[in-house]
Amino acid sequence: MTSDPATSTGYESGALVKNRSLWVIAVLLAFPSTGFVQKYTGLGGVAAYVAAAIGMVFLTVGLTRRFAPLLHRHSKGLAILSITGLSVAFVALHPLEDNRGPGKSSDRDEGLEMAIGRIAKGETPYYPSNRTAGPLSVLPGSMLLAAPFVAVGKVGLQNVFWLAVFLVAAAAYFRDKAFVLWALAVPLAASEAALYEFISGGDLIANGIYVAVFFLLAMNCWEDPDTPSWQRWLACVLVGVGLASRANFLLLLPVFGAVLWRTAGWKISMGAGLITTLTTAALTLPFYLNDPEGFSPLRSRGKLGFADESLPWAGTCIIGLTILVSCLAALWLLLRRGSDHKEAFFRCCTVITITPLIGAIFLSSWITGAPDFGITSDRFGLMFVCFALLGWGKAVSAFRA
Repeated sequence: MTSDPATSTGYESGALVKNRSLWVIAVLLAFPSTGFVQKYTGLGGVAAYVAAAIGMVFLTVGLTRRFAPLLHRHSKGLAILSITGLSVAFVALHPLEDNRGPGKSSDRDEGLEMAIGRIAKGETPYYPSNRTAGPLSVLPGSMLLAAPFVAVGKVGLQNVFWLAVFLVAAAAYFRDKAFVLWALAVPLAASEAALYEFISGGDLIANGIYVAVFFLLAMNCWEDPDTPSWQRWLACVLVGVGLASRANFLLLLPVFGAVLWRTAGWKISMGAGLITTLTTAALTLPFYLNDPEGFSPLRSRGKLGFADESLPWAGTCIIGLTILVSCLAALWLLLRRGSDHKEAFFRCCTVITITPLIGAIFLSSWITGAPDFGITSDRFGLMFVCFALLGWGKAVSAFRA
């Protein structure tokens, strides 16, 4: 007995609309671009963009399900073609964006390249603010991971590399190659912020991916009883390197400890947390102690201090709220009864990472008297996209052939 295609299509569309996880993913993919869009088109443009981005997500998910058998058969070739296409696109388009000059193009790539060049000369990477790039906000772990790409000529190539790593890691995590191809293509296509960050060579795409992948590797290692001990501890070292990339990621350490407690017990959790913390400290403290006044990542708090003149301690309250959310998320992971700890972990990481952005948007909107997404115009929301895909993607990835 065969089903009526029209009936099947209608049922499929209805099921998609009722899929809460898909709604979460759609909104979270649109969110990082709201400030970028508002800057050029106003609030009307934001509303139109969000609606279009959500529509694109639902439409492409429906198409991916329809063509899942074809995508599965050719997944390897499509993956290679996608990564090759991204490489060519970056090489062709990046010079056009970069040649717009200081103040008109993104300076994240120049900042990293300058920092790594200064380290090679035996100087502190935290240069004074200058015409080429503003104060460096990244921690040393980001420089360590970006150094090979600076050596080959373009730090922006790290986005291509880590997108390829995401393909491999996500294929193993979801066991659904069609969904993985969707998760590579649609976030880039639907997000103005992601497209600009990729073309400009900024590190936020890579940063969000490698932190998430290191977490996933560590959890897999501790879950698998056959994994050699040295690989488990090495995975914790890699997590420490990832957390030493940007200060906000340090607040993910409590939930990492909590998920390992549920997976391997409290003793392992304490040991792994210690190794991770020591790695982060070993990378970061030498640079801070060498020049505390010039350690510019500490000034990144100023991005949340814009409201302090109108609402004293507003920036500090946002930081305190994020710390509280991190602690509550860790407690929830310890007490919850569900079996999929990794999915819950990545959802917690998403909530923690987005909290300061939500707080800043709320305060800015309160002060201006109108919705203001300006804090996201620097594309910081891209750091949680990979967490969101790993956290809610399994509830969406019904594309198996």
